[in-house]
Amino acid sequence: MSISPRFEAIRSWYGEMRSLMSHQDFLMLEAVAYGELLVARIRLFATVLIFLMPLLAWWSGAPRVEVVNGAVFASMALVLAILLLLLAQRNAVSMPLRYGSAAFDVTSVSLVLALFLIQGYPHTAVNSRVVWELYLISIAATALRGDPRVCLFAGMLAMVQYLAIVLGAVSYDDLSGPRFEPFEYGMFSWSDQISRLMLLLLATLLALAAVAQTCKLMSLSSRDKLTGASNRAWLDLRLEREVREAELFGRKLCLAMLDVDRFKPFNDRHGHLAGDAVLCQVVDRLREAVEPIGIVARYGGEEFSILFPGVGLAEALQTCERARKTIAGARVVLPGMNGDVKSPSVSIGLAELERGQSAETLLDIADRRLNRAKQIGRNRVVASPTPGVE
Repeated sequence: MSISPRFEAIRSWYGEMRSLMSHQDFLMLEAVAYGELLVARIRLFATVLIFLMPLLAWWSGAPRVEVVNGAVFASMALVLAILLLLLAQRNAVSMPLRYGSAAFDVTSVSLVLALFLIQGYPHTAVNSRVVWELYLISIAATALRGDPRVCLFAGMLAMVQYLAIVLGAVSYDDLSGPRFEPFEYGMFSWSDQISRLMLLLLATLLALAAVAQTCKLMSLSSRDKLTGASNRAWLDLRLEREVREAELFGRKLCLAMLDVDRFKPFNDRHGHLAGDAVLCQVVDRLREAVEPIGIVARYGGEEFSILFPGVGLAEALQTCERARKTIAGARVVLPGMNGDVKSPSVSIGLAELERGQSAETLLDIADRRLNRAKQIGRNRVVASPTPGVE
C-alpha cells in the first residue's frame, strides 16, 4: 500500500525526533551549553525588568494586590535568576540544570497565577492578559537550549500546571456571581481556556520543530558529504574540547593523522569515481577498526584524522596498526566496471597529548610523524618522536 507524501513526512519527522530524544552528538551538546547560558542571561535581564514592573504598577495606581504579588514574585525571581546564571556558567550541559531551569521558568508563571487564585481573584488567574503570555515565552526559550526533551518537558509542565489553575478557579461556587463584579478581567469561559491550552501545545510543537531543524542543519554542516565522516570544522572544535578536558581531568588523549598512499596516481589511472570509492572504503574500514574507542574525521582531500579520547598511546598504536593492515589488504570495486583492484595503503602518524600541550601542538606532532611514515616507505604507523625534529 502506498504512503502519502504528507504521512511520510510526518513519519520522517517523528523518526528524527525519536533519534534526537535518545542521542545528542558533540556539536549539539556544545549548542546546548551555549543556549543554556544564553537563556540564563536573558532570564536575568528579564527579571530585572520585571522587578521594575511593581513600581510602575504602584505609580500608575494599580490594585494593591497586583503590586504586592508582583513585588514578591519579582524579588524571588531575581535571586533565583542570578543563581541559575552562576550554575550555567559552571556547567551549562548539566541535565538537571536544563530541566530545573525550564521548570523554574514555567512554574514561576504558574505561581503568580496561583497567587491570584489563592487570594480570591480567579478571573485574574485564568484571564490574565500579561502573565499568561509568559508561558509562551518560557516554552519558546527552551528551543534555544537545543534539547527536544526539555522542550517537551516544559510544554507539558505548562499545560498541566495551567490546567490545575483552571480547575482551581472552577472550584469557586459561582464565577458569575455578584461578588466578582465588575469582572475587570472578563467572565470565565471554557472555550477560552481550552484555546489557551491548545496554544501551549502549539508553542511546544513549534519549539520541537525549531530544535529538530537546528539539529539537522548542524548535522549537515559537520559531516563530509562524500564519506559521511565528521569534517575538519567538527574535528577542530572536538579536539579543542578534548584537550581542555584531558588537562582538567588528567585523562589520556591520542590523535592520529592518516594519509592514503599514492592516491593521486590511483585517481589519475582509474578516475575520480574510483578515487571516491577508495575514500569511502577507507572510512568504512577505519570505523570498523577503531570504533568505539576512536572517532574518524576527514581532515581534507585524502587525509583523515582519528581522535582517541581517554586512550593511551599503546592501545591507540595497536588499533592504528589493525586499521592499516585491514585497509592495505582490501580490494576496491571500481564503479561501472566488472572487477576490482587492490586498495591503496595508508600511512599514519600518531601522537599522545602531554601535559601543557595545546591542540595545535598535538596536531602538529601527529602530522610530523605522518610525514615521517611517508618518507621511510609508507604503509606504516609512526608513533615515536623523530630525533632532532620533535
